[in-house]
Amino acid sequence: MDGPGTISWDEFIENAESFIALSNQISDGWQLCGDKKVPTQAYLIRQKKHFIRDELDTENLTCVEDWSDKLCEDPYEASFTNERPLVLEHHILWSMSYSVPVLYFNGWKSDFPGINRISVEEAQGLINGSALNYSELSQVIHPILGTPYLQLHPCMSHELLQHTHKSKNKLVSWLSFVAPAALRLDLSQEYYKLTLETLQDAHE
Repeated sequence: MDGPGTISWDEFIENAESFIALSNQISDGWQLCGDKKVPTQAYLIRQKKHFIRDELDTENLTCVEDWSDKLCEDPYEASFTNERPLVLEHHILWSMSYSVPVLYFNGWKSDFPGINRISVEEAQGLINGSALNYSELSQVIHPILGTPYLQLHPCMSHELLQHTHKSKNKLVSWLSFVAPAALRLDLSQEYYKLTLETLQDAHE
C-alpha cells in the first residue's frame, strides 16, 4: 500500500536514522535495532525507568491520570520519597499491511522488564484519557521478538499521516500525534526540527 497517509519502508528507515542521529546528540536513549535491509525487520526502541510514588495503589490504578502525574525520573529523589520503580519500553515498527509506523509498548512495575507487567486495563485507562480517543488497546505478539506487547492499532495512523505530507520527517510528525496515548511516551521538542525544513520551504 502506498499513497497519501502511508510511508514506505525506505522512507521509514530514512526518517528513523535521522531520528536516531538526533537522539544520540541529545542523549535520549533511542536505538535502531534489527536488519534495515529487510522490510519490517528493523525497529526503534527506547527503555526508561520512572518511579511511582508509594502512596498510590499500584495494584489497582483507579485514577491513571493521577498515577501518571506522579512519575519522576530521578532515582536520587525516589530514594527519599519511598517511590516504586516503573520500567517503560516503547518500540516503533513498520507495518507492511498498512504501510504506516506502529507503536508497541510495555510497562513493568518493578526494577526489571518482565516482572509485574502493567495490564491492558491499566494502560487502557490512560489511553481513554488521551486526545486521540483510541477505543481499543490490544495485547499482541511482537512480530520480531515473539513476546506479548501492547499495541496501538495502526488503522488510525493512515488518517494521521495524511496531515504530514509536507513534513520532512513523517515518522516524527506521526509520533507527536500518538505519543500521548502510549504510557508516558515523552518526545523532546528537539525532534520537531526534523520536520520543519520542508514545511518552511512550502510557505516561501
